Amino acid sequence: MKSAIERSLRLAYPALGLFRAAEPVPEAKSLKKRTSLKGGWGCAMFLLARAFRGETIAYSGETCHCPGAASGLGLTPPPLPFPGGLDGALRLLSCGNALFEEGRVAVSELREAGAGREVIEEFEFGEGFKKTPGLVLEGMKSLPRLSPNPGFLIAGPLEKIDRQPEVVIFLANGEQLSALNILANYARASHDNVIFPFAAGCMSIGIYPLGEIDRPNPRAVVGLADMSARHTLRRLLGTDLLSFSVPWALFSEMEGNAGESFLSRPLWARLAESQKA
Repeated sequence: MKSAIERSLRLAYPALGLFRAAEPVPEAKSLKKRTSLKGGWGCAMFLLARAFRGETIAYSGETCHCPGAASGLGLTPPPLPFPGGLDGALRLLSCGNALFEEGRVAVSELREAGAGREVIEEFEFGEGFKKTPGLVLEGMKSLPRLSPNPGFLIAGPLEKIDRQPEVVIFLANGEQLSALNILANYARASHDNVIFPFAAGCMSIGIYPLGEIDRPNPRAVVGLADMSARHTLRRLLGTDLLSFSVPWALFSEMEGNAGESFLSRPLWARLAESQKA
């Protein structure tokens, strides 16, 4: 049965429940263990799209094809290191690796492994998301700190999973995101119960909401604003959606208040009706 929030928001895709586990659930779909750089690396968001389409999925450090995704999802590092090591990763997000000898070596290795053109271009010339590698490194120091999960991160439609999740993830358009933002603040005196960090798509559904769980008043996290993640998902899920990840305690609060809130008022009914037009 769908949650009250899902029913009121008329979401295009089901809400997902996400939780950590020592073993994958039997029906969970996963990727094969990565043993080489052949083909470059694939974005973890491809697997997330399958969950929004109704499957249960499982991430692990050994099956994250992108080394950064394992960190972003709070998993133990994969056995295959990032091309060029930490410096290669810092330069990928900023100025690129073309001007550095060890970076050029890593670019050659990616070419020899048959990485895709876009992967090589981004690694060589940088994504330009931060001005310098030093700023990337300083930003990494402020990320939520979780104990590395040596097991699995499971996600599947909320109405299908058989246990209480740690995080609930919605995929929302502008009107739905507005509603979720208001509902997250509905029963609290403060107005800052939703955060919108600069973060990779995997971080915005992984370490950021998981890092909120133990806070006295956990906050929701808006995500999938990472351009790389959006490029990956646009053909699979559309171009106008963002994620809204909610720790279970806050989801329960929001769910309990949904019926008495603005969601039962005429303004939301008009907005919801206009989405069908």
